[in-house]
Amino acid sequence: MQISWLPYELHPEIPAGGTPNSRKFSALVPLAEELEIVMRPPDRFRPTRQAHQAALVVEHASPDEADKYHDRLYAAVWTEEQDIEDPEVLSELAADLAVPKELIERVVTRDELWPAVTSSMDRAHAWGATGTPSWVIDNKLMVPGLQDDDFFDRVIERLQNIRLDEGDAD
Repeated sequence: MQISWLPYELHPEIPAGGTPNSRKFSALVPLAEELEIVMRPPDRFRPTRQAHQAALVVEHASPDEADKYHDRLYAAVWTEEQDIEDPEVLSELAADLAVPKELIERVVTRDELWPAVTSSMDRAHAWGATGTPSWVIDNKLMVPGLQDDDFFDRVIERLQNIRLDEGDAD
C-alpha cells in the first residue's frame, strides 16, 4: 500500500506569529502515550502555510526523504516547539537531506507552492474531509479520523473483494 501526503491547513485562521494554546490538547496526550508517540502540546500554535509548502518541496526534490521530513515537522511542532513559520527553521529541518536549503527558503518566502496547497485542500473538501487525519483509499472511500491498523486491513480487504466481484461481472 502506498501513502501519499496531501497538504491540508487545519486552522487557516491562525494569524501570523501564532496563537496561544489555551486547550493544551489534554485528551490527545494519553492517546499519544498509549501509542508510544512523544507529544508535548506547544504553548503557541503557528500557521502551517509555510510548513506545507516546505514539505511539498522535499516531496518533489527528494521523494525518498519525504517521510523523514514529515517526522521532523511533527517533532518541530509537538516536541520541540520550533517556529515553523520561519523559512530558516524549515530549511534547517532538511539540512542533511538532498534538498537545497535555498530552494525551501525561496519557495516558502514567496509562497510559490501555496496554489498547490489550496488545490489539495479543495480536493479534500470535495471528498468531505473536515480535519486531519483523513484518508482517501483507492480514490473510492474517504475515512475521517485516526483509525487503527485492523480497521484499514478490513477496508482494504473489502475493496479487494469488490474488485474481484467486479472482475467476475465482466
